[in-house]
Amino acid sequence: MKIGKKQIKFLFTISFGTNISSMILGSLHYIIGLNIVIGTILSIAIVLSWLLNSILIVINDFKIEKSNSIGKKINRLGYGFLGVQIIAIFLLVGGLFLLNANWFSPFMQYSLILIGYFSFFAYGSVFSYLNLRVLDNREVWKGE
Repeated sequence: MKIGKKQIKFLFTISFGTNISSMILGSLHYIIGLNIVIGTILSIAIVLSWLLNSILIVINDFKIEKSNSIGKKINRLGYGFLGVQIIAIFLLVGGLFLLNANWFSPFMQYSLILIGYFSFFAYGSVFSYLNLRVLDNREVWKGE
């Protein structure tokens, strides 16, 4: 199946939207507390956002012209996003681990969790937005 510019633009837009909605719903979930409706929608948005961000990285790897300076930067941002994913997981797991420890302050515990959570979606939003901005540049994309 050949993926055209319209499908890629739709994917980038949906990815941007799910990243932003995950940040907004995560904030509401943190402020309001355990709400079953927000929690369910948040769970769906998180999984969808993670999947779309992963697909976005793969599409960028195949479709970006890496010899172009802008394409090279976006390709590096994609690989940087993989690094941010790994660091965010370590921060989340570390913060959850420290929740069981009595010798750490709650500020440190929740800071690790929130930084890990929001860094993933903030970077994903920026990455999606930058891809949307350069989508019309023919020098950056292969086969367009």
